[in-house]
This record gives sequence, C-alpha cells and structure tokens, in this order.
Amino acid sequence: MSTTGSYIDEKGRTRWHRNDELALRLLELHTFLIITDYPEEHAARYPRLAHAISRFPESIEEVFKQGRLREEIPGVGATIETIIGEFLTTGTSAKLEECICDTPRTIAELVPIPGLGAKTIKRLYLERGVESLVSLRAAIDEGRLKGFRGIGPKTLEKIEVYLNNTLLGT
Repeated sequence: MSTTGSYIDEKGRTRWHRNDELALRLLELHTFLIITDYPEEHAARYPRLAHAISRFPESIEEVFKQGRLREEIPGVGATIETIIGEFLTTGTSAKLEECICDTPRTIAELVPIPGLGAKTIKRLYLERGVESLVSLRAAIDEGRLKGFRGIGPKTLEKIEVYLNNTLLGT
C-alpha cells in the first residue's frame, strides 16, 4: 500500500487513495473468507467496512495513527482494528494469510471486477477452475461461462471491459 493523497470523486467528495486500497484489501479478505467457508454472518462485516472506509472523508491511516479508528468507524473493535493496522503497515494481515493457505492468491485479481461478488468468485473457482484474470479470460474464450448462474450478458460485458482494460493495459 503505497499510494497516498486525496482526490475528488465524480460526486465532488474528498476521497483517499489509501482508503480505497484498504477497502480493496478488506474485500479480498472477505472473498477468501467466503471461499474457505467462514461463517457468512461474520464475513459480511468486511464489505460494509470496506464501503465505509472507501467513503470516509479523512485518511484512515491518520485516523489509525491517532487511535481514533474505533470511535470513527462503526463496527470497528479490537480485532478489526488489528487487521486494519496490519494491512496499513504490511499490506496483508494474519487473518488473510490464514485464509489463503490452500487457495491461489491470484483469486484476489478477481475482486475488483464489477459485478463479481465473493460468492460468484467462489463458484467460478470451484466449478470452473477460474483462479486469476488469465484463467477467467480462458474460461470466457472457451465458452465455460455460458449458462453460469450469476453471470448474465450485462455482467459478462462488465467483465470483458475490465479484462480488456487490465490485461491489455488500456
């Protein structure tokens, strides 16, 4: 996590690059928790937390350094504060590393794709062997996603745009 600074989003709100990066790490953690059959009622906190952090008007890194995380972000207790601190200082967390063990790390490449949630990513991995952007591209090209529940024409179009922009670097 190295990007710093703020920017103004399309709605005129101040946003922070580090907050966005942290939110993505939390969504990755959520995805790996779902893949490893972590109880959904506990895993569900991470997308909510990611959303709150990505929209937070201050730098979460500064809020963390000042010890204000628990009072500023709803749902943050000691465990979540530790996880956030680990992500901010090392780029990963013990909880994420624990979840990854038998799952390819490259699955994290799928997390930012619009229209793909953790459950769909889990099914793609288990049912179609999709574990990276390259294997997702192959699955599409080979027709292995035809009729795949949760990926209709609109989602497939979003995936195509993302893959074209990411794999082709456009």
